[in-house]
Amino acid sequence: MANILFVMKYPLNGQETLIPKFQGQMAAMERLGHRVWYLGWDETGIWLCRGEEKTLLHRSRFSRVPGYSHTFLFDDLMEGMKNAVRQMPFALVYLRYMMTFSKAPSAFRAVKASGAKLVVEHPTYPFANGKKTSLLREPVFRYADRIFRQVEPMIDLYTLIGEEAGGSLHGRPALNITNGVDADRLPLHRSRGEAGPPAILALASMTRGQGYDRLLRAMAPVQEDYVLYFAGGSSDGSLEDWQKLSQELGIGEKARFLGPVQGAALDELTARCDVGMGGLGIHRLGQSVSRPLKQREYMARGLPFFYAVNDPDMPEDESM
Repeated sequence: MANILFVMKYPLNGQETLIPKFQGQMAAMERLGHRVWYLGWDETGIWLCRGEEKTLLHRSRFSRVPGYSHTFLFDDLMEGMKNAVRQMPFALVYLRYMMTFSKAPSAFRAVKASGAKLVVEHPTYPFANGKKTSLLREPVFRYADRIFRQVEPMIDLYTLIGEEAGGSLHGRPALNITNGVDADRLPLHRSRGEAGPPAILALASMTRGQGYDRLLRAMAPVQEDYVLYFAGGSSDGSLEDWQKLSQELGIGEKARFLGPVQGAALDELTARCDVGMGGLGIHRLGQSVSRPLKQREYMARGLPFFYAVNDPDMPEDESM
């Protein structure tokens, strides 16, 4: 039995559509017999968490600054990781790739000095596909990439979600993995029968790659009653574009943009729906293969769904 530390953007008092994935990964590690810890963050700072246990590792000076979760948080997580491995012996640190700024090299060195193995997950591989962004943010990505090249030799293993890597990446061992959730946490969906109009659930971080403009355009000519629930926050401006498009198409109240929905509220929303919507625009990111998290959540709940992407974990043979 070993101590394992997970490092990712895990808000303790906020919304994050990836939390079901994080919980699934940590639950799997616990079932293998290990003790799992993770870094959580709030306005106070970075905490070392396990179950109900919480220990403050690093106080944040900038948590109230607008855009904190996309900027200063990355350095604070590095400080938290460095302090965690100094306080407790970990056999392995599992880091979901994040922007690497000035404090990353010392944090990575602290992990290696502690004797822990360092695994870095790239959730979108080839990972260049996950960096398509505005011109204003390009210099930030270039800076982060330069820092990452300094720390890459300290990585013991990459885990990659996406296309097959062939066992290595940039001279480091690499293992292709898949997305998943902890099915035990999710209630089983029950058919609503004919209670109310048909309802579709689009559960995702609202980005261009979801392609939900295609859903809006397809449903706009339908005269019968239906409801489209969009559950997820704005990321790259696509959500605002889709809200405007729904008005232009005259869909009106049939399209309901709810913002992030989690926990019991998401369970209740799912119970009101008949079908889930997977990604429809992954090709726009230059990807032909993807393993979207929401499709795994739909499956775990037993909610029928449809999607438009090559997902290797979902065989085309219906008998399988």
